Amino acid sequence: MFDSDLSAEVSNFSYKVVVPSPVLYSQFEPDIHPYLIHLALEQLGFDRVVDVSTSSMALGAALLRYIAAYKGRRPLISSYCPSILRLIQVKYPDLVELVVPLDVPRELTAREIRKNLPRELGIKSEDIGIMYVASCPGKIVSIKQPAEKARSWFDGVTSVKDVYPVLLPHIIAEKEKFDDSTVPDDFSFHAGWIRSGGIIQSGKAGNWLAVSGLDHVKRILDDIENSRLRNVDFVEALAHMLGCIGGPFCVENPYVARTNSIKQREKYEKKIELDLEDIYRKYDEGYYRLEKPVLPRPTTYFDTDLPTSIKRMKERERVYRGLRQIDCGCCGCPTCMTFAEDFVMGEVELTDCVFFPQVSENE
Repeated sequence: MFDSDLSAEVSNFSYKVVVPSPVLYSQFEPDIHPYLIHLALEQLGFDRVVDVSTSSMALGAALLRYIAAYKGRRPLISSYCPSILRLIQVKYPDLVELVVPLDVPRELTAREIRKNLPRELGIKSEDIGIMYVASCPGKIVSIKQPAEKARSWFDGVTSVKDVYPVLLPHIIAEKEKFDDSTVPDDFSFHAGWIRSGGIIQSGKAGNWLAVSGLDHVKRILDDIENSRLRNVDFVEALAHMLGCIGGPFCVENPYVARTNSIKQREKYEKKIELDLEDIYRKYDEGYYRLEKPVLPRPTTYFDTDLPTSIKRMKERERVYRGLRQIDCGCCGCPTCMTFAEDFVMGEVELTDCVFFPQVSENE
């Protein structure tokens, strides 16, 4: 039986694949084997569950190669978090040249599925529907409205908070009879880049810096803009406190999720053998690069006086009331109130809010 509410976007495909964010694993206790979560996802109706582990490792190797060859201004900044990418484009246009132009594990995973699965199964690529389980609105927007490519490799996306309640009963039912010895030898699990410092830990390099939470990220970006961190090679910046495990679509307390993720890594991660020669060949061919360059998103600014300020404060409140008020950061503003202020100042458009239909300039 297929859960149509979760899979509406891929229901018309004959073969359905789901790629869970590693955040999904962290929402469960560490004694829940990741393979059990895969089995539960299959019980929801997906034909195959694919982990992002191999793609994460490959991109980690590609990232190290890019940093080693890079000769320009430093520090480089990760392109992993879509909300931070927008923040830089809108608020720090001078820093877009520092964004590492490499794709992200979820997109690389879907691309590999699209390339390899038709050959393996003997079916057409258009018969395969690929869905992602996301931890935040930023990643959903990056799939539905990708800015750095013509289209995402995914056909649909849902959230952790929508999957969790339908997944949990299946996991509870299977947990008691689950036997670790049934886990296939080729099953791979990787805790991923979901915790602050995860990318750095994966790269195993020294002169890097990790920061999470929009306000903290802005302070670091201010420092970079003021040339105060030129002795740092790479900055990993994530919009949510503690990383993706703090995303608004998560159901578990982020501190509990972090503990779960650490313990799952200790218990279930296995070394993934990488074909570095193949990775470097693909890197040289541009396989891991973003399709389009990361460009600034121009903004405008105008001065004000007291009467105008009062008028704009009222306008700010009116706009703020129309926003969803979830501080998703997809627009590049740290909070919805900041977005409302920037709109009144003429620095953003209402259409920059991904939940724009809820807001009307005429209301």
